[in-house]
Amino acid sequence: MRDYRRELANEPCWDARAQRLFDIHGEVLDDIILQNREELIALCGFIEAYDIRSYLEIGTWTGRLVRTLHRLFRFEKVAACDDGYARRFGLSITLPREAAYLEAPSGSSAFESWRAGLGHLDLVLIDANHAYHAVKRDFEINRRYPHRFLAFHDIAGTTPQTRGVRRFWAELHEGSRIEIVHPHRELGLETTTMGIGIWSRSSGTLRPGRVAIVRK
Repeated sequence: MRDYRRELANEPCWDARAQRLFDIHGEVLDDIILQNREELIALCGFIEAYDIRSYLEIGTWTGRLVRTLHRLFRFEKVAACDDGYARRFGLSITLPREAAYLEAPSGSSAFESWRAGLGHLDLVLIDANHAYHAVKRDFEINRRYPHRFLAFHDIAGTTPQTRGVRRFWAELHEGSRIEIVHPHRELGLETTTMGIGIWSRSSGTLRPGRVAIVRK
């Protein structure tokens, strides 16, 4: 497996500075990857282990994560959907030149038509509205279209804003799933503040042994 810690070393993730910005403003207000670095490293391991060749990100902030993943893996198909949220704070959204992009809410009819046109996707990361009803809606919409895996950010639900993701993930018993959950070292913590859950409709598809440092 590639050394993703080294390959991601120059990419800014959610660290102590980002946390201070969030505590002050309620948003990070910076062009960074809104992920726990250790969990991002493990997500890259998952992408390699399961040969993910097409990727959709729903809720892309400034586009930093999708840009980074495409740089590392050169997906055959890459796409992103966002309602332009980062622009409300004066930030730009910058995506890979090859990316298909829809600026619309993920629960809209425009999204469904656009998603249908994308066809099969190996991995869809749902990281938009974190309210319970919105996460459930995004799951129900995206499960209808061809895919291998649906992933959810913030399954730990450690803040009031993310508790809806935790509730939805706890209720999702069908299919198979794994959790990428690591201490948030850049915040000096021994527990996660985020967590990534990955789901497949087929029982037995996801095997924790194939990906380093994940919790079943």
